[in-house]
Amino acid sequence: MFEEDEQLLRDLARNCKDANENKRYFALHGISKGHSIKLMSELFCVDESTIRNWIKKWINDKTVQDNPKSGRPSKFTKEDKDKLKQLLKENNPKKHGVNASFWDTKELKIYFNKKKIMISRETLRKYLKQMGARYVKAVIKFPEADVEKQKEFAKQFIETNKIKDVIILFEDEMSAKTAARKGYGWTFEKRLEIKAPQKNRKRLNSFGAVCPKTGDIIQMTSKDSKAPIFIKFLNKINKKYPNKKVIIMLDNCKVHKSIIVKKYLNKHPNIKLEFLPPYSPDLNPQEHWWLYSRSKLLNNTNFKSTHQLATTISSFTKRTQPEQIMSICSTESIQRLVD
Repeated sequence: MFEEDEQLLRDLARNCKDANENKRYFALHGISKGHSIKLMSELFCVDESTIRNWIKKWINDKTVQDNPKSGRPSKFTKEDKDKLKQLLKENNPKKHGVNASFWDTKELKIYFNKKKIMISRETLRKYLKQMGARYVKAVIKFPEADVEKQKEFAKQFIETNKIKDVIILFEDEMSAKTAARKGYGWTFEKRLEIKAPQKNRKRLNSFGAVCPKTGDIIQMTSKDSKAPIFIKFLNKINKKYPNKKVIIMLDNCKVHKSIIVKKYLNKHPNIKLEFLPPYSPDLNPQEHWWLYSRSKLLNNTNFKSTHQLATTISSFTKRTQPEQIMSICSTESIQRLVD
């Protein structure tokens, strides 16, 4: 597009003292060398439309300097801060003509810029922190959940937890794959790339039951998750706690309520299943353990076989201290319902 300007852009990029202009000249120099707009936008952390604007300005003006601003920049008033707080509570950018499903500093900057209020993302971040706002990962809540049933369950659990010589476990199943799944990680490269061969991709089901009071976890893996396998897992729990009364709290999966499971429980009256309220995974501490295991063990990692995957899951759990398991699998979410 403007290959003839390659040497000029190179010189400007090397000699320009202004940091913003320097970045723009380097990006345009990359394009003059044949690199794509998409690549330059990724390297310099800007939108592709921004790169196109720099190109347009260079073609028209042979410079990427910002136009001089007239007057002093607008101040962010108390009314603006109140509006910022209202926008976050409302959390509906589309209502204000911003094409996004939730607000972040990028969209908030767009909103205020449209109102002729020039403010940077960093300044917005500063104001939000001053207001007590936090940028955190969302927690999924199920509107179908019955809060009263959750409270009733919490009260029942707390009373049952006081009974001596009764083992209370929380059970859940997890599905894992031999091929890596994406997760966070540090890298010195431009991207964190994990090779995940799909040719031998296989799935493994993992059964787990945690005792939040002691930090004990009983686990079993299988390629199947049907009722006979669940009974096999119940047998493993029974062997772990011989001659003990065991209460297992778990979700309402059909397998857990199948006829053969009921027959097994009739033959083993020391084991009792109690079901969590529907749509209440946050009340199951075993779910917390699976989440922790995925982030520390399964993400960004490939396994050669389901046997290696099963062995790794088992050894990871065995190497984790009970105190740490108790911290991860706490019953605070249940306790909060009755506080």
